[in-house]
Amino acid sequence: MRTTVKKLAAVVGLTAMLALSGCASADEASSAHPVTDPAVGIAIDGTGKAVAPTEDAVVVEVFSDFLCPWCERFELEHGGDLLALADDDRFDVRWRPVAWLDRNAGGTEYSTRTAMLLVHVAQESPEHFWDTVAAIMSVRESGPTLTHAELADVVAAVGVEGDLVAVQSDDDLRDTVLAFSNEASSLEVRHVPWANIDGEQWDWSAEDAGSLLDAAHATLG
Repeated sequence: MRTTVKKLAAVVGLTAMLALSGCASADEASSAHPVTDPAVGIAIDGTGKAVAPTEDAVVVEVFSDFLCPWCERFELEHGGDLLALADDDRFDVRWRPVAWLDRNAGGTEYSTRTAMLLVHVAQESPEHFWDTVAAIMSVRESGPTLTHAELADVVAAVGVEGDLVAVQSDDDLRDTVLAFSNEASSLEVRHVPWANIDGEQWDWSAEDAGSLLDAAHATLG
C-alpha cells in the first residue's frame, strides 16, 4: 500500500508549504468559526455530528482531501473506528479537510468546492457531517466532472437543506478551506490521508499498523 506523496516547498507568506506529488497545498488565512477552527479541526461525536472540541482528551485527527483515492480508502477502512473513538469521551476525533489537489481537477476546483460544502455542513447542519463525508467520498472517481448543481445534489441527498450551489462560491468558506490547508502545511503534514494520534503520526499503510482503534487505545497506557 502506498500514499500519494508530495515535497515541501517554500511559499510566499508561509514558512513552509507542501507541494506536488499527491495531495498538495493552498494559501491564505481566515477567521475561525467555533466548530470549524482551522487551528483545531472539526470534532465529531459518536453519531458523526460536528461538535465543539473536547479538552483533556486524546486527540485523533485525520487530514483528508476529497479528490485523493487513498483518502476514500482510509474512510472506508477506518471510518467505523473513528466513530467508535468519537463515542468514547477519552478521545477527541477531528476531521481536518484540505484542498491540495485542485491542480488535478481540470480547473473545476473540486477539492476546494467539496471542502467548502463540508465546512458549511459542519457549521449549519452539523448532524449531517459524517454522512456528507461519506457521500462526497462515494463520488470521488467522477467528482471533477460534477457541476455545482450535481455536487449540491450529492450533499442534499443526505438531508442537508439550503442553497448548496451558492455555498460553492462563498468567499468566507473558501478562505476557511485555504486556512485549513495552510494549517496542515504548518503542521508538516506531508501527504494525505494523514492521521495523528496524540500528536504522533499513525502510519496506516505500515504492515504492522494494526487497527486505528487499537492504536488509539494504546496511548491510554
